[in-house]
Amino acid sequence: MIDLTLNKKRDLKYLSEEFYQVIQSSIKLKLNEHSSFLNSFLTTSNFKLAVYLRGHIKDIITHDLDTILKKHEAELDVLFKKEYKNISKGVLSEFKKKINEVFNYEYFSKKNGYSFTDALGINVCPYCNRNYITTIGNDKSKFVRADIDHFLPKSKYPYLRLSFFNLVPSCVICNRNAKGKKQTSLSKNIHPYVEGFGEDAKFINVPKTYKDLIGKGNPGIDLKFGGNKSKNKRIKDNVRIFRLREQYSVHNNEINHLLALREAFTETYIDDLIKKYSKLNLTKEQAYYYAFGLKYSKLEDETQPLSKLKRDILEHINMINI
Repeated sequence: MIDLTLNKKRDLKYLSEEFYQVIQSSIKLKLNEHSSFLNSFLTTSNFKLAVYLRGHIKDIITHDLDTILKKHEAELDVLFKKEYKNISKGVLSEFKKKINEVFNYEYFSKKNGYSFTDALGINVCPYCNRNYITTIGNDKSKFVRADIDHFLPKSKYPYLRLSFFNLVPSCVICNRNAKGKKQTSLSKNIHPYVEGFGEDAKFINVPKTYKDLIGKGNPGIDLKFGGNKSKNKRIKDNVRIFRLREQYSVHNNEINHLLALREAFTETYIDDLIKKYSKLNLTKEQAYYYAFGLKYSKLEDETQPLSKLKRDILEHINMINI
């Protein structure tokens, strides 16, 4: 839902390079250790696998997912589909064991998970904009941090287990409870390192009774789609996978509060504040903050839970027009 590229202070390319510096030695160590075994397998163009991975490892770790897939999927896909498997329930093939050791996400998560999420500095789940995922503590003094979702599944793309742009900090609800083993893809879904919902999907209030209109009922919440057909399809699949309708169905109290404000202060609430405190020379964005306790900018969605819901609903009920 949140577009993580809006924050220009966060240099994702720089962070990916820093990330590579942290993990490269352990990857190369395991590649060398398993070189003989992995070189017995050939890529589509008959490159020895360990040689190929060693030559492209920095690209695979630091490049954006679209670039990685265009450069390497055709070369690796057939081999990994054939060899990266379980021999029987709970018994991994030797190939799968070795690849998991080379791209050892579990070890990274345990050793460097806190520094990774802290460096990104994302405080609210980018998938739902509902839950805080602030990092508190560090890799030695652990307390709480975000879950880390593999946007492209580890089972299908095991060589992306440690790719920076495939690791998305998220809340437990989105990553484990909603998404679970459902698969996302660049063609079918919104990737927060690429884009967000933005103006193409907006929350709306769906009243069924008079009480729903005045903030004393049980108003419904839905999404209105306004993008092109392709983006709408990707957004809707995110809504399905992360069960956003179910997640947001519990927030009717927030809607009631906004509706009650409209009843109490009229639809010109923001303009009235500006006029009443004219000596402060408030902008509409500043008045919005004083009125609702949230910054209006979409950039702030990654710091403020439910900020998109409230902004969209306030626009829908004509309380703001900024």
